[in-house]
Amino acid sequence: MDFGKAITESAIFTRDTVWGNWKRWILLIVSLVIFPLIFGYLMEIFRGNPVPPECTNWIARFIDGLKYLVAAIIYSIPVVVILIITFIPVLMELISQVTSEDVELSMSAFVPYILPVIGGVAIACIVSIIIALLSTIGFIRMARMNRFLEAFNFSAILTTIRKIGWGTYILGFIIISVISFILGMVVDFVAELHLIGILLALIVWPLSFLILPPGETA
Repeated sequence: MDFGKAITESAIFTRDTVWGNWKRWILLIVSLVIFPLIFGYLMEIFRGNPVPPECTNWIARFIDGLKYLVAAIIYSIPVVVILIITFIPVLMELISQVTSEDVELSMSAFVPYILPVIGGVAIACIVSIIIALLSTIGFIRMARMNRFLEAFNFSAILTTIRKIGWGTYILGFIIISVISFILGMVVDFVAELHLIGILLALIVWPLSFLILPPGETA
């Protein structure tokens, strides 16, 4: 896979989506406020049309966005459960100390929980990476086949990844994650500039959803 070509195509797709099309840009900003709409727009991109989709058919976009959000919440459940199990003992210890007659918290009582918490967080991070790898293909399948349960068709998802090649897929995922992280930092920095920064961030934010052009991943 030519990653340089893929990134170039991504930049061109993003440019064609918003550059010189101020109406679409404004509508994307509105979609960020009514946030299911931006995910609905992302679903439309996932359907593989090489031409940037127009911001039309808002009801269908909203429904697609809700499907995306529900699927994302379901995918996040294992990570949430792991973190809850990890931090429950710490929380119980904190509640026990707060409700006791001692005025000060005993920090030494939390020492036995350090390694379990580190282990639990590490497991949660690993699981979240695995989920991200699977859900990305799952979301694309859900969009292209227009069936919610395709987001969790793990047999088909794994088959697709094997066709791409695990090494190629993971490397591409890392590259896109780095680009997304850098773009996110830029947006966060700009947003710190009070009102002007917020307005500029609203202009930049839509781009973070348009990093990848449609591809043959489903």
